[in-house]
Amino acid sequence: MSITAIDKAKGILVGLEIGFDTCKRWSEESYNDYYLYFSHPDYELRKYSLLIFCAGLGNWHSKSATIFLAHDDIDPDKAYIFEDYVRSFLDNKDEIKFEFPFLYDAIVHFLLILDAEKKFQSISRSTETPLFKELRDLLQHADACGYNFNALLKEVNIPNLSELPPYR
Repeated sequence: MSITAIDKAKGILVGLEIGFDTCKRWSEESYNDYYLYFSHPDYELRKYSLLIFCAGLGNWHSKSATIFLAHDDIDPDKAYIFEDYVRSFLDNKDEIKFEFPFLYDAIVHFLLILDAEKKFQSISRSTETPLFKELRDLLQHADACGYNFNALLKEVNIPNLSELPPYR
């Protein structure tokens, strides 16, 4: 039996209840083109795919991992291509914001910070493309200046640390 995209995503997201920078296991075995599922009819697949994008951004921001690469840099098989995730996010932003408002705010929060830190330039030869211009337009007009982590966890039905049973 093969491992599903949701199972792979759950493996990457172990520790999410602590924070996005604790997500790990970005191995080849856990890889999937999660951006393809941002508008998938399956709620769980949509949710976990968006959490993967947010966790990748959170890892990048905290410098615990940089999973995203540019199209120019690699063989696209089994690589998280930043432009693919951004394109899918922009194409589905209204639906994402409606269905997962706290997760949307977290994604925008990390994108704002990473853009301000000029991180996009580190993985893309040109950030003056129409895609990056569209992203910056969204970020410039975003009303999300932070995000509520506990509300996000509740929104995606993941217990926070205070709701977990004590370790024995």
